[in-house]
Amino acid sequence: MFRLTNGIAFLKELTAKLDKRPELALLWSLLWMFMMLSLKFDGMFFVVLLLILFLALDLTTAYLFGDVRPERKQLIRFVCVSLLSLSWRGMPFIFRALSQIPIPIAIQNAIFDHRRQFILIVVCCFFGMIWLFCSVSDETVGVFFSKKIKSKRLFLRILLLETEFIFWSAFLFAIGYWLCGHLFGNAQFLWEILILMLKWILLIMYQMACFQLCFGNRSFDSRVSKISGSVTICFLIAAVVQLIFVKNSLVPNLQSDFKIVAHRGSDGNNGVPNTVPTLKDSKKKLSPDYSELDVRQTVDGRFVVIHDAMLANSSGKEREVNNLSLGDLIEHKVKESGHAAYLSGYSQYLEAAHQIKQPLITEIKTDEHDNYDLAAEFCHLYADSMIDHGDMVHSMDYRIIANVKKSEKRLKCGYVLPFEIFSMPKGAIDFYSIEYLTMNRSFIKAAHDQKKKVYVWTVNNKLDCLRACAIGADGVITDNGSKLKRFLKTATKDDFSLGCFINSYATLK
Repeated sequence: MFRLTNGIAFLKELTAKLDKRPELALLWSLLWMFMMLSLKFDGMFFVVLLLILFLALDLTTAYLFGDVRPERKQLIRFVCVSLLSLSWRGMPFIFRALSQIPIPIAIQNAIFDHRRQFILIVVCCFFGMIWLFCSVSDETVGVFFSKKIKSKRLFLRILLLETEFIFWSAFLFAIGYWLCGHLFGNAQFLWEILILMLKWILLIMYQMACFQLCFGNRSFDSRVSKISGSVTICFLIAAVVQLIFVKNSLVPNLQSDFKIVAHRGSDGNNGVPNTVPTLKDSKKKLSPDYSELDVRQTVDGRFVVIHDAMLANSSGKEREVNNLSLGDLIEHKVKESGHAAYLSGYSQYLEAAHQIKQPLITEIKTDEHDNYDLAAEFCHLYADSMIDHGDMVHSMDYRIIANVKKSEKRLKCGYVLPFEIFSMPKGAIDFYSIEYLTMNRSFIKAAHDQKKKVYVWTVNNKLDCLRACAIGADGVITDNGSKLKRFLKTATKDDFSLGCFINSYATLK
């Protein structure tokens, strides 16, 4: 549909048109420069500025092509096309913008509690928006496609265009990752710059393809190849801005005291997670900075160390943990990956950890049946002992954290974020635990400005560990602590620079 030769022809024609219109060439390059510099801003000002710059850039690019330029009556449609194409060419900008929008913690909790349904709704809304755009009748706006067959074709072609862009973007990233992983020093840095510049060229090509699709198809004049004066200045400006922006983002922001946190107390496949034998074995082999575990409240008001809300008995029938007593639960033997161990109460686990001097990060798990007074009960039973031994608490439910802080201000509390999209929640939080796929530099910087630590979960391979280190995280929660600890001891500056490149390519935050 959108062949690479078309893209090359488009770039040739674009450079020729820019050369004939030096004022537009300057405007075009300045807009790109402001787009990059706008990433330095925060808050709603950034969001508004970003939308204005995107529309201005699109209008300038379209104006260079007379038969693509929208007329005054087509302005609404042009804005729709521009915003619609943001879904793929501007995804990094969109996430950067969303991270500036403050969302109340209650809403964030609701989204996190129903995240699968939320993602499904967002996807459906996105496809529905494209279908609506393709199906609106001429009578409504006066410029949209009206025939159903044409609407269906346009809808499928827009989806195909997005698929192609994702493919070429992934292909370009794979090349960049391979090259940057095999080169070192200045050569690596120059290739990182080049790959990121090619990414922007790819975005421009598909931006024009989207306008072609929605405002009439035509072939570009591939015979045009002259590049001089204004085009050279234009790309020099773009290159300098790219260099300034990327140079900062490719400098590793390493934390001097990077923590290794054993996820559910395990280290590789050394035992059943969340059990005392595994905790002791991990301490002996890994000696993690913290050992993370999960607890749930039982029917008799005690706490048991377990991750899942349901527990299968010997007959295979599942029962809810919060409907069982602690006595019933600690008699249950759990088998996993060739290992077997009994469940333990939190008091027993805590005592074992303190005996071997292993600091803990305890995640308090909840479900819809739990009473939030459990936070006060938890503090009454364990807070003093935890504070004395440097233990911490975190939870995915902010209401739990708020109640823990209300009951015991001295106990350090963290907020677990399944994904970081919106702005940082305000509240009595000492640290954050964020999911590794959505970790970003701006969130970590904002947390550090507030003197709060950021731990990334669950990081189990070298590449994600490099990304977390390079972006400035304070530690990783991992199932493979020994493996990552050995790797970090031998990792070089170029390795961390590669982590920065991956972060910069994937997101602008």
